[in-house]
Amino acid sequence: MIKLLSKNIVLYGGTNALKSLVPLLMLPILTAHLTLSDFGVLSIVETTILFVTPFIMLNINAAINVEYFKLEHVKLKEYVTNALILSLLAFMIVITFVAILREQIALFFDIDIRLIVWIIIFAMLRVVSSVLLGLYQSRQEATHFAFFTLSQTVFDFALSYILVVIYQFGYIGRLEGIYGVYGIFSIVGVYLLVRMDYIGNITFKYTKDILNYGVPLIPHAVSGTVMAMSDRYFISYYIGNDEVGLYTIAYQISALMLLVSMSVNQAWSPMLFKLLKEKNIQKVMQITVYLFIIFTLIGIIIYFLEGLLFQIFVDESFYQAKEYFGWLLIGFIFQSFYFLVTNILFFEKKTKLLASMTIIGASINIVLNYFFIQWYSVIGVAYATAITWFLFFLLVLLVDIKLLKGNK
Repeated sequence: MIKLLSKNIVLYGGTNALKSLVPLLMLPILTAHLTLSDFGVLSIVETTILFVTPFIMLNINAAINVEYFKLEHVKLKEYVTNALILSLLAFMIVITFVAILREQIALFFDIDIRLIVWIIIFAMLRVVSSVLLGLYQSRQEATHFAFFTLSQTVFDFALSYILVVIYQFGYIGRLEGIYGVYGIFSIVGVYLLVRMDYIGNITFKYTKDILNYGVPLIPHAVSGTVMAMSDRYFISYYIGNDEVGLYTIAYQISALMLLVSMSVNQAWSPMLFKLLKEKNIQKVMQITVYLFIIFTLIGIIIYFLEGLLFQIFVDESFYQAKEYFGWLLIGFIFQSFYFLVTNILFFEKKTKLLASMTIIGASINIVLNYFFIQWYSVIGVAYATAITWFLFFLLVLLVDIKLLKGNK
């Protein structure tokens, strides 16, 4: 098992490393062709897309990943089809609601009104890719996962470069590059799902089960986005979009920690679900502790590479962003720990409990952001991020320990 885990970590890690190079390689390009304020607006728009995505995706990817290990293929095919139809219906409801209230929403989020409806479309374009990649992950087909992801990454960078550098479309060009490619690969993804025999006749047979699993996770996903991204809104409101740009640069560099942890989690979660199904709790705890240690060591290495990373990826005029790097990195280390422990709650279908805990975490984050940005300026939201993820990880860990003891 350790050998297979190591192999998949290398494949997922290499894939995510190359995928993560896109925003990193785009940094010098964007800072050369966008104003710092435009960079901040781009960050706010992308944050808003992440905010609305759970209302459309309904967390069907997570539900499918769990049911993969519990349903025979014929039933799983019906489940996947049912889930995709529900996501499409959710998209139609959300885009109608947003179109009616687009002026108020644009004013609230300080976003160009012309982008409001497009944000919902952009969110919908994430669904098929997420489902397909989740199935590749569950099937432990890391090679197919890597090929699909890297193909999307190459097209993303190429189209974004053309639109931003050659056609000078600014931050709109970057958005068109990202989501134009998402659109193309959504069509490819549907074709692959049909070819893999995961899409059949329209059915609503599993609607109740999908909604019971996914809907409680909407507050979880939204609250998770709040914890990860609300700092941008506070900076924008209290300080300005220029500082959002600097903060986002530090965020993207320190997010190398997430590259590692997400790669490990993608390789580990299918194996974890199998061990939990077999009630091999001791093995689960041993490997989890091992991964905690690995994450900590990698976080320390990234910290000491700060100067080199900024030298490679960031223009010298933006080095002020270094101020936020360390605290954001600490937050990402605790977020990485959280990834490991939250999988158990997903497997046990404790989605309502997880949603409640995430709401608590988001509430803590909002309160800390509100006070800390006024007491310490921008660095305050970095403090808030680190503290929030530590407390949230600790809370989930304590619940997991109780669940695992009950399953022995």
